[in-house]
Amino acid sequence: MKPSLVFLHGFGEDARIWEDFILGRFAEYKLLIPNYADWSDCLTIADYARKIDASLPENQRFVLIGHSMGGYIALELAKQFPERIQGVVMLHSTFLPDSPEKQLQRDKTASFIQEHGSEIFIRSFVSNLFAPLFVAGHQVLMRQIAERYVSLRKEGLISSTLAMKVRQDMRSFVQATEIPFLFVLGDMDPMIPIDSIVEGIAGKDQHKYVILSGVAHQGCYEAPEETFEAINQFVNELHV
Repeated sequence: MKPSLVFLHGFGEDARIWEDFILGRFAEYKLLIPNYADWSDCLTIADYARKIDASLPENQRFVLIGHSMGGYIALELAKQFPERIQGVVMLHSTFLPDSPEKQLQRDKTASFIQEHGSEIFIRSFVSNLFAPLFVAGHQVLMRQIAERYVSLRKEGLISSTLAMKVRQDMRSFVQATEIPFLFVLGDMDPMIPIDSIVEGIAGKDQHKYVILSGVAHQGCYEAPEETFEAINQFVNELHV
């Protein structure tokens, strides 16, 4: 029996981000796709994890697939509820906490959103997630994605920003857990240094990583087939 897959979206997007990627894929799986972009009552990533776990069916185990912030939530779910998790796919995400410099940037982002609102922020944010060549060749897609998310509630964006700022260092958990992890990384991603991931999972044979060439922070758009193949192989190997 195929496992249930829980797709966890990133910051500045919502559950609709998975529609384009899932279309025509994962037909054999039961899919659960929480939407938490507008939540404003979570102060930490752990709060998001607890609230999402409460929304999932009871007495089941899941494979988590988290993009960026969704990966941070997946880590917390695996840490808090290990008996519920069969495996974790981290799409362009990390187990490292924010650096002091990044924390300052989070504060600036939250202040900008508070002052200017969601639309101005989203329109300036979307293209930063993609490799420059991809952006240049996919201007229509950039506009479509921005239009999709300009109406996100600013309170949700601010809560997400500040929760990411104070998230915990999860290196020791990833080193200690027996839950298998797959890290899907882009070699042009300015947000997730590849070396930090490779070093952090060294010596843990059940953890895997895949590096996507010419990809930044959005492999589900920039390299959808390679991303799907990596996820599908990982999930299938959980049941060998």
